[in-house]
Amino acid sequence: MHSVRPRGRRRFLPGALAFVAAASLLGGFAGLAVPAQAAEITDGLALWYKLDATSGTVAVDSSGNGRNGIVNGTAGWSGTGEGLTFDGSGTYVKVPDNIMSGMNAITVSMDVQIDPAQTTPYFIYGFGNTSNGSGNGYLFTTGNSFRTAIASGGPSTERNTQAGGTLQRGVWKHVTYTQTGNTGVLYRDGVEVARNTSVTVTPGSIGSGTTTANYVGKSVFTSDKLFKGKIRDFRVYNRALAPAEVLDISGNTTGIAKVTHPALKTDAIIDDANSKITLPLVEGTDLTALAPQFTLADGSSISPASGTPRDFTRPVTYEVTGSDGAERTWTVEAFVMRSPVLPGLTADPDIIRFGDTYYIYPTSDGFANWSGTRFSAYSSKDLVHWTDHGVVLDLGPDVSWADNKAWAPTIEEKNGKYYFYFCANGNIGVAVSDSPTGPFKDALGKPLLKAGDYSGQMIDPAVFTDDDGQSYLYWGNGQAYVAPLNADMVSFDASKVTNITPSGYREGSFVIKRKGTYYLMWSENDTRDENYRVAYATGSSPTGPWTKRGVILEKDLSLGIKGPGHHSVVQVPGTDDWYIAYHRFAIPGGDGTHRETTIDKMEFDADGLIKKVVPTLSSIDPVSGGVALPTNTTRSLQSVNFPGRYAVVRSDSLGYLDPVTSSSTTAVKQSATFTIVPGLADSKCYSFRDSSGRYLRHADYRVRFDASNGTQLFSKDATFCARPGSVAGSVGLESYNYPGRYLRHYNYELRIDPYQDNATFRADSSFTAVSPWA
Repeated sequence: MHSVRPRGRRRFLPGALAFVAAASLLGGFAGLAVPAQAAEITDGLALWYKLDATSGTVAVDSSGNGRNGIVNGTAGWSGTGEGLTFDGSGTYVKVPDNIMSGMNAITVSMDVQIDPAQTTPYFIYGFGNTSNGSGNGYLFTTGNSFRTAIASGGPSTERNTQAGGTLQRGVWKHVTYTQTGNTGVLYRDGVEVARNTSVTVTPGSIGSGTTTANYVGKSVFTSDKLFKGKIRDFRVYNRALAPAEVLDISGNTTGIAKVTHPALKTDAIIDDANSKITLPLVEGTDLTALAPQFTLADGSSISPASGTPRDFTRPVTYEVTGSDGAERTWTVEAFVMRSPVLPGLTADPDIIRFGDTYYIYPTSDGFANWSGTRFSAYSSKDLVHWTDHGVVLDLGPDVSWADNKAWAPTIEEKNGKYYFYFCANGNIGVAVSDSPTGPFKDALGKPLLKAGDYSGQMIDPAVFTDDDGQSYLYWGNGQAYVAPLNADMVSFDASKVTNITPSGYREGSFVIKRKGTYYLMWSENDTRDENYRVAYATGSSPTGPWTKRGVILEKDLSLGIKGPGHHSVVQVPGTDDWYIAYHRFAIPGGDGTHRETTIDKMEFDADGLIKKVVPTLSSIDPVSGGVALPTNTTRSLQSVNFPGRYAVVRSDSLGYLDPVTSSSTTAVKQSATFTIVPGLADSKCYSFRDSSGRYLRHADYRVRFDASNGTQLFSKDATFCARPGSVAGSVGLESYNYPGRYLRHYNYELRIDPYQDNATFRADSSFTAVSPWA
């Protein structure tokens, strides 16, 4: 149990209080010249430099452990609560040796004001060892980009807890890093901004407990710059402080450290700067009576009270009153989180549709230096519910010329064969299968493109097939290339390779065609950078020339979305509905090797330019086989899967009868409905219309079932009606007789062919089918 003694938190005059409230509303805890003093949490204190002296060369340790520091260079003491000023040329504090010895957990906390003239790279503090001018095992925090790293050796061993962006300069910010077990957490102004759950180095293991390069205001790398700015209230604990304790010592009295609720899919996203909280919830959560619990600073209060049930179908507000009388209004929004769409850690998703099924082929992620060796495939009928088909290509046994760094696959179908292009050890290979779910066999026994063939890296393949059937291969990192593939899909004419590198290009080329215009898209920056993003250009042919149009997908820190990129795009056939699959840092705690795959909508404006994609955590609603689902509905339908057949059913019932065993089976739930139009069918059946008001009952249209023993074609104007007494009422459905394209009953849906009218029948409840057939 920690010890807390009130320090007499600084009180403000009414005018100052108003300023505090305004600062809270406009920018969170923006950092006053002399903010409210922080709580004295003393349990576990290993070192405490208040840095409040007026002169001298000693940083006094107020923890009682006698670990005084020595101030080198010019000591810019203020004695007025402004801390110690570091001039950026000679000032730093030498901390005693072996400060982290024996520590399996740690907290490092301070107030810091970074001078706008600070040069980079720099450390705010660094504890560790220096060998030949370089760090060799260390812990540090820097503001560019804002992160804390712990390493057992050099930079390649770093485990980063990275918030990204630049820690604001010219104002006081409170920074805390805690680590226990495998989890490192970085806080700004008492609020968590980054988490890494894969930290494998403990502070006490650095140098086997021996550290002689321990500094405040100086890096363990001798070529780095010294810190320029001010630091005060510098603390080290031999334990990880809890979120409420971090908020206490930050002085952010109106902050919210944590929000808990059993239905949270991942941690609540707290945007302290904008006083906004987002609650990502699991599917099925009732938003009308949500009762979240809030963690506040010691002595602060919230209204309505924590744990009060409220209707979160719309954003709600809370008022937090700090122990110093400051007030802040928080907006809290809840939604169902349907992302990531694939389980676990995946990246570089290639999305495509074969027949009536969508597929995603991603990079397997979560490996240091992107050292995965296997590729998997996932399939879906609706872009929401995905089936894992397991490993489809394993570099170890399946590829003779490479066994590491399995990255960024892409796939295309031609003449009944599926061609799978993949990266391995910095080369591009191609494998082939008779099925989109493999298994795939190496087609060449060597790379299609090997490292060094052209300038840049030979990675990140993508295939686009034009309307004339010609397929093109795109690839590259640093430089972008395209070449027409030969008819065999496993070779190309090197004389036809074109360099199409646009400005800002890094990697991840992808091409689509819409209404005669070609769109080249790519990723910019580094996948380890939260500013990784997607840009695009337009052209008149698959090889350009290209006109760059701008960025269409980038981070949204208010939702914790970082590094969205390396994407692919799929169109719902017969519609102008487009969806973009991409990876982002995993939420929470992800980074450039811990990423996850999600999908959002991609739209075009009236001029054919791509609108800015809105990255979400909720992802998308299920889509139909041919069209997006209408929303103006009053009654539901569903088709359910009998063994080898599909039956059309109506609402208000609970399942269906198996025609073989006569046993009752629960129907599969889906979501979408249509408006019933009474009077357009006979008195015991119904007709339907779609969201555009078009009626779906016409004299010259036909329907059919797809069954395991063939196709049973029904006559025009056919209706499916329930047996009297089996269900209330009956249902009539019909489809168009489009040349060669009859209506198919795909699994769990009945749809009109998209090349005619946009209408799809699906369900939002459970139903009973006519048995065996009506």
